[in-house]
Amino acid sequence: MNGADAQGGFDLTGSGAEPLRERDPRQIGTIPLVGRLGAGGMGRVYLGVVEGRYAAVKQMLASVVAEDEGFVCRFGQEMDNLARLPAGATAPLLASDRTAEPPWFATAYVPGITLTEAVEPHGGPLPADALWRLLRGLATGLEPVHALGMVHRDLKPSNIMLTLDGVTLIDFGIARAAEQSQLTQTGLIVGTPAYMSPEQASGKRRLTSASDMFTLGLLVAYAASGRWPFKDSAEGSPLYRIVHDTPDLDPLRHLAPRLAEAVAACLDKDPEGRPTAPELLELAAREGPSTPPAWPPLITDRLAGRAAFAANPPTQLPAPPPPEPTPEAVPPAAPPKDSRTRRRTRTLMAVLPVVVIATGTTLALQNLPYVTNSDSAAGAPPSTSATAPKDPSAPPDKNGSAKPESDKTEKTKKPKDPDGDKTDEDAPQGKGKNGDASDGDTANDGKNPSQGKGKGDGGSTDSDASDGDNESGDGGSDTDTDAPSNPTSGPFRLKNADNGSCLTQVYGAADDGTCGDPSARWSTVSAENNSFKVVNKESGSCLVANMLGQAVFVGDCTQGEARLWRWGPNNTLKSTANGGCLDLAYGGGISASTCQSGKTSQHWNR
Repeated sequence: MNGADAQGGFDLTGSGAEPLRERDPRQIGTIPLVGRLGAGGMGRVYLGVVEGRYAAVKQMLASVVAEDEGFVCRFGQEMDNLARLPAGATAPLLASDRTAEPPWFATAYVPGITLTEAVEPHGGPLPADALWRLLRGLATGLEPVHALGMVHRDLKPSNIMLTLDGVTLIDFGIARAAEQSQLTQTGLIVGTPAYMSPEQASGKRRLTSASDMFTLGLLVAYAASGRWPFKDSAEGSPLYRIVHDTPDLDPLRHLAPRLAEAVAACLDKDPEGRPTAPELLELAAREGPSTPPAWPPLITDRLAGRAAFAANPPTQLPAPPPPEPTPEAVPPAAPPKDSRTRRRTRTLMAVLPVVVIATGTTLALQNLPYVTNSDSAAGAPPSTSATAPKDPSAPPDKNGSAKPESDKTEKTKKPKDPDGDKTDEDAPQGKGKNGDASDGDTANDGKNPSQGKGKGDGGSTDSDASDGDNESGDGGSDTDTDAPSNPTSGPFRLKNADNGSCLTQVYGAADDGTCGDPSARWSTVSAENNSFKVVNKESGSCLVANMLGQAVFVGDCTQGEARLWRWGPNNTLKSTANGGCLDLAYGGGISASTCQSGKTSQHWNR
């Protein structure tokens, strides 16, 4: 039986979760939390216990909710829809509180691993029988959803859970709640670029079940080759290539010719030409294995560990945190400001005007670590968005929708897989979402960083430096002789020497998170004056500095000097715009603060 140990910790062996961090809540609603499953999507996901069973508890980011009451209403509607789904379609809803600040919901813990986690350690491609099982599982999950007139609209490898029993789809409805939010601007796209349908990439607002079927085809093709099915090309963002290019299905044709025909039909640019979920189930029954095959041994071994953990619910839980004392009222030292000014101050502290990142996951509202009374936040980089062209066949716009954006200052090579890279070995990761984190590899400017080779282990690559806490550097000069002259091109992870977490992306913000999170992979693209861009391998967005001491964003790769960095001594990462070093921010998140010799929170090991 699992339970709390003498020190109040919790045995998470086999769960895929990591221990709670100091700033994580210990309870959400009435649900005690025992671990952290992931971050991304639209919130953080925790491992909790509901009525003697494990649960994935997703708490929405406060910045997502902010002051948008319309989102809260739509969130509630999507919870109602989630509750309507029949058993087997997804993880069942156990509890929710749409009126909480921020709202949250809990679903049954899925004792599985994501498709990304399954393909990468297996070394790509899955065998033919496993591919048929994957197709059957995806179609089985989508059939009742589509029968209710619903569309998932954010299927991707990190939202597909493989279990000993089959396949479970997760993260239903949340993308739609974001898309329908009154904060979502006209023409902006919600979703994961590498796994959108052509009509979704082109900005059509009313999607049908055929959109999910296109993504189903992409997922099976990815599992058959270990890479995204659109070949490398000199130009083109994922959106452009989805709308205009032909996917490479040769690896799948070699493994299972009949299955390749079905996937090719799913990838028809015309929604009317795609099969339905029931038609795929009929095909799988006729052409696929007569009995559901087992997953490959490497995958089955990991799934057995998850299943063993889930089969032993806790007998003892950590004690709930004591209630916080109610502070005494303190009279104001000065007369209050005009109410309109106060409201503007509060709003600006809560959110940056909407950031909808089509190279990330869904909707992003950026927390700001400062308050300003001006009409715009000084020093904040412009919002990053992807705008859909009016006509899919027309030349797409410059901001990344379905058109390759040119960058005259640099030429870079396309990576093979926007969701997973075979140079990046399996790292422990927990996905309750894990939306969390998005699956696209191309930069916002339509170019991609070149890649190096290397194996990862728990978030590090073979080229990882040691902790490297040599205290001799002062961190104040861009010409430090002990700084690396040529940054690793990637993919790699940046592991903080102070707390062991890795640099990740949560919407339009940089954060410190689990090294196994898909958004923890980065690469570099050389730029002027020995500087470079730091590009997130999942979203394609770049690390962007703000003013000194303020939050670091992940956004548009074309935003001038703010997205340029250099290596300093002791593996510090210095902004060329403000001279600050990448650092753990007080109260959470990532900032660029004054470089300090010996400050380990500014040391990032590769």
